[in-house]
Amino acid sequence: MRAGETLDGEGGYTVWGKLVSAERSLVEGALPIGLAHKVRLKRDVAVGEVVRWTDVDVPDSEAVRVRREMERRFAPPPAIAAQ
Repeated sequence: MRAGETLDGEGGYTVWGKLVSAERSLVEGALPIGLAHKVRLKRDVAVGEVVRWTDVDVPDSEAVRVRREMERRFAPPPAIAAQ
């Protein structure tokens, strides 16, 4: 997909999900599929590439705030994140 295009979330045509561990998701900065609805890409993303928080403009919402707080609270130690 190209920068500027909008993801259509679960059940749509532009995204698909793959289960990964919470640790991996946090280390990679992966965007949760449940929050990939009506978000605009800031850069081109190739087929099969992980979409990261930094790749999209995510509108503020309670769900986003709760998820980001969870990520802060459960982030892996810096030694793991550096691997």
